[in-house]
Amino acid sequence: MRQDNYRGFEDEADGCAVCLPCQTRPIKATTAQNVNTLFGIDVSHHQGTIDWKKVKAAGVQFVFLKATEGETYVDNLYATNRAGAKSVGIPCGAYHFFRPKASTTAQINNFVKTVAKLQPGDLPPVLDIEVPEDWKDIAVKARVQMILDWLTAVENKLGVKPLVYINNPMARDELASAAELGNYKLWLAHYTDRPAPRVPAPWAGWTFWQYSELGVVDGVPSKTCDMNRFAGTSADLQRLLVPAKSGRIRRKIISILARILRV
Repeated sequence: MRQDNYRGFEDEADGCAVCLPCQTRPIKATTAQNVNTLFGIDVSHHQGTIDWKKVKAAGVQFVFLKATEGETYVDNLYATNRAGAKSVGIPCGAYHFFRPKASTTAQINNFVKTVAKLQPGDLPPVLDIEVPEDWKDIAVKARVQMILDWLTAVENKLGVKPLVYINNPMARDELASAAELGNYKLWLAHYTDRPAPRVPAPWAGWTFWQYSELGVVDGVPSKTCDMNRFAGTSADLQRLLVPAKSGRIRRKIISILARILRV
């Protein structure tokens, strides 16, 4: 997913920095299996034309797809990948790569126009927050506010609360562990050979974990792709997916009531 060299390898005293050989060694999809999690990937046009039947057979149980970036960019394989994943029954979600120097409103419109409408069985939308150099000369309060503006507007327009994709240094150093972000489920990027990632404040746990960008998955023609885990069972994943209309109405009522009770 990354488009720069800010890679998420963390040299922390109690963390597990990935050594140089591991940073360049491809990882077979079979090594990702864990009885307490589900295996998935995320892809963009960089992965080329994907054979989704083979991906399904390889054990992939969910996928995130790059949809948009900035004000106008649309991934030219997003629609193809979405149709392909859905055709074989792999739950999929769309993500937007945020550019803080661009108009937040234009980025909201770009993503919503591209995704158009979430369908039953879709994963929640995602805001991808990275590239610390892009955030220079912007006050922390303003950084957090533009993120919240995007998240709130997309939830209002699409009817589903988005996820936040981020890594530890970005959350800690660039966003000062802003408490407001903890209201959104976390898709954490942390590349480590430990059995669990380090979770940044303000979150207490992760929902999705991108643990490697060096995955090798049958059906994905690129040399590598991002590998992920979902923290839960198949039943847990189903509860996270966009429900049928009646289920959406029920969730909306619950969400409104929860906000009222927090006031």
